[in-house]
Amino acid sequence: MDAIERWAAAVRSRRERAAAAWQLRSELVVVPAGIPIPIAGTDQFHEFHAHPEHYYLAGVADPGGVLTFDATEGWTYFAPVVTLEEAVWTGPGRPLDEYAARTGLATVRPVSEFANWLERKRGRTVALLGNDDITRAPEGYRLPGWAEFELALDTTLSARLREAVDVLRRRKDAEELERIRRAVAASIEGHRLALRLARPGMTERELQVELEAEFFRRGGDRTAYSSIVGSGPNGATLHVSPSRRALLDGDLVLIDAGAEVEGYASDITRTFPAGRRFTGVQRDLYQLVLDVQRWAIATAAPGVDYRDLHLGASRRLAEGLQQLGFLRGGLDAILERDAQALFFPHGLGHLLGLATHDAGGCIPARPRPDRPSLRYLRLDAPLEPGFVVTIEPGIYFIPALLDDPAIRRRYAEEVDWGRVDALRGFGGIRIEDDVLVTETGVEVLSAALPKDIDAIEALRSEAPRSWTGS
Repeated sequence: MDAIERWAAAVRSRRERAAAAWQLRSELVVVPAGIPIPIAGTDQFHEFHAHPEHYYLAGVADPGGVLTFDATEGWTYFAPVVTLEEAVWTGPGRPLDEYAARTGLATVRPVSEFANWLERKRGRTVALLGNDDITRAPEGYRLPGWAEFELALDTTLSARLREAVDVLRRRKDAEELERIRRAVAASIEGHRLALRLARPGMTERELQVELEAEFFRRGGDRTAYSSIVGSGPNGATLHVSPSRRALLDGDLVLIDAGAEVEGYASDITRTFPAGRRFTGVQRDLYQLVLDVQRWAIATAAPGVDYRDLHLGASRRLAEGLQQLGFLRGGLDAILERDAQALFFPHGLGHLLGLATHDAGGCIPARPRPDRPSLRYLRLDAPLEPGFVVTIEPGIYFIPALLDDPAIRRRYAEEVDWGRVDALRGFGGIRIEDDVLVTETGVEVLSAALPKDIDAIEALRSEAPRSWTGS
């Protein structure tokens, strides 16, 4: 089989598993891709991303496409039809036979026939997955309206079917893994270049440009999410946008960025000195985060509950912060009051796939305690073979938390505020790798990107000592 045939076979298998999980009798399922979103006040549009449920089940990601399922007839794909005007401005679009090849479906129709399909199903119960913009902007799917077909939209059924697809999406098939590996490979080279190029005087934005250009040179289609480049105090903001701030000797630089390949994301973070070496407490805190990440990767395996992995990492970070003098008192007391969450306020990681924070990460029926150390846990389920997850512990000195009077009173005994206040402007440290859960353990997909202190400092020694712009 060639690449398109392998992809189509994988997509067919996903649909078969979805239909088996759904156990429908006479209900309909409609899965729109979505349509471009206009930028208000202009004649332009935001970059289009097909809804991941549509791409997962249809295998194509073009705007205006609709995948349907009738339990009595099977699957049909209604392909976008490009008008003459659209062809002039944006290109001719794909022919129907190409959609048939990529979706692996025998029944492919132009979307102009979708209204007739709905008319024949008038009054039937329907579950709506994918993008619900079809109910607000039906003209984007060549429909005269949505309500006029008198379909009985069942939101409870829709939620149940979506949950089933979320569960399927957790385990990546071979075709998905091939795309994730390519995305990770492109990301590794972008990060490696940034590690070699960054130097005092260079701005965060200039570093972002070099990083992302290497993603594209190495096969990335686009960035999987908005790249995070934070230097010095900016590294304390978890999702900071790159700015015109110039890197200073003595800063730490945190880069959280990943390429996307054919819809599949990567997500890697490295933290390194703007100069050539980690200094003082930078080295101590970096080594602590690295040791915790290594423990978490070594512990991850099929059957391990990711919540337990997160709590174990949180405990080890608390213990390290205690040993370094930032936290004080008994370790159990520190953990009971979640004082460590001031410095590690996010979850250990998340699923990765068609979205950077991929679907199906939490078991809906599982209650989650409302406590700081678990509030932002994005993956709360036992690990299974085929999961691709991130493991990304961190330590941050976040002014919004550390300056809050109520927080300072609450943790007056657990936090050595004098030592913490001495690190104003420190920023943050995060180390993140993409990890595939296998039948027997894990494979670190991003292992080729250095993270040991000696290896990072060796790369930093290659950087010019100053930056004068490109």
